[in-house]
Order: sequence, then structure tokens, then C-alpha cells
Amino acid sequence: MACLGCDKDGELKRPAAHTLLSRAWSVAEAYFSADAAAAHTVEPERIEPGATFQRLARGWRISLPPQAVRWTTPPEGRDEQEIEFSWAGETARHVGTVVHHWLQCIADDAMRGWDARRVESLRPLFARELECRGIQRSRAKEVAGLVADALKNSLADDRGRWLLGPHPQARSEHRLRLRSTVGVRTYVLDRLFRDTAGEQWIVDFKTSRHEGGGVEEFLDEQRKRYEPQLRSYAAAFDNARLGLYFPLLRGWREWLDPSTLDC
Repeated sequence: MACLGCDKDGELKRPAAHTLLSRAWSVAEAYFSADAAAAHTVEPERIEPGATFQRLARGWRISLPPQAVRWTTPPEGRDEQEIEFSWAGETARHVGTVVHHWLQCIADDAMRGWDARRVESLRPLFARELECRGIQRSRAKEVAGLVADALKNSLADDRGRWLLGPHPQARSEHRLRLRSTVGVRTYVLDRLFRDTAGEQWIVDFKTSRHEGGGVEEFLDEQRKRYEPQLRSYAAAFDNARLGLYFPLLRGWREWLDPSTLDC
């Protein structure tokens, strides 16, 4: 296949010298004329008018579209996320997500096969997970240390082992959807179980950090910070005992619903 341009007067240009078309021009010129081009033009297939129409039954009417559905994203869960990460940036959010995932894995295994050595061996995996969530590679290795510290603290701490160990009716990252006085609400419970005494526990894991002294005071402030979340749990789950566990601090705070206390 070959093609040629036209000059300013619309006349067909001759092929450039030293080209194969130039050597064959004496024969090929006839195929480049306007008449020859028209002769080789394929006429598009004609479509008879009405060929694409179909007759409809008498009285047929197009159906009316359904009414528009109005929907807005429910506010459930937003307040807890905003509270937990209002003090830090995206790095803390991603650390919390990865820590929650691996705490769930440990709890699902009832801690069998888990120790500090295994956690250390998983550091490269923690770093890759953080990279996938947007942490820069240059920082991922350092930040993965926070994940490892949180898991090792939980395995070394008596309270942490109690929370992650085997319990009747134990669930991790358990999602429940309940109807309340404010409408339908979804709860994602980090840890839900019954202890040996038959009491139901709802525990949230918080990856808050605190450097320096005054850790107990800091934990008291955190309990107050999350009190609205715990109150919502108390309203939805009668007689459940509520707690907050801080893996990076080996910290624990239990919350008692004032309405359940004897005056």
C-alpha cells in the first residue's frame, strides 16, 4: 500500500526519487487518478427505510421510571474513627489497621504458635502491608517496628494474653447490625467473648502512643475520650462489660456504665 500527498493546487505529487513507488510509477500512476479512486470506492450498503422499526401492539405505553431513591451515608462508625485518629496522621491510622488485623489472627489461633520470635520474623511482611497502605518505603521498616511492638506487648502482658486467649463464644472484628432508638446502627467489635464466669466482654483495641511519664494519667484521658463509644456499646448490649486495651502501652481501662451502678 502506498499514498501520496497533493500540492497547493490540489494536484497529486509525484513520488519521491529513490523510492520503490517512483520506480513503479509508470504502472502505478493510473491507480492514483481521481477516476481510479472513485472506481475503487466501495459504496456503503443501503438500508431500506423502516427496516429497523418494529410494530408495537395497539395501546402500548412506555413504563414510567420508578421514583428516585434518596440515600445518604449513615454516620455510624465515623465518630469513632475521628476520635481515635484526631491526634495523629495517616501513619497512625495505618498502624492501627495492621495491628488490628494481626491481633485478630492471634486471637483466631487462640495464641497457639505465637511468640515474640514469630512476630519478629513477620516484620518484613508488616512493612509490605504498610507500603501497600501508602507508607513510604523509606519509613515502612521503622513503622513496622510499632506493629511488632504492639503484638509482642500483647503476647507478653497478662491482660493481653487473657484477651487474645481461648474463650467461649469468642469473636474478633465481629460486625453486628442492630436497631436502636436512633435507627439502624452497625458495630464492629474488636473482641467479643464470655469469660469463665459467663460474663460478656466487649473490648476495643486502641493503638494510642504516649512517650515519657504520666502513662496512667494518659490512659485515664483516653478512657474519657472514648466514653461516647463505650456508652453506645452499653446502650446496645445489656449487661456487657466494656474495656479498652492499649497494646503499645500494655494499658487497660475498664468502663462501668453509671446506670448499672447501685446508688
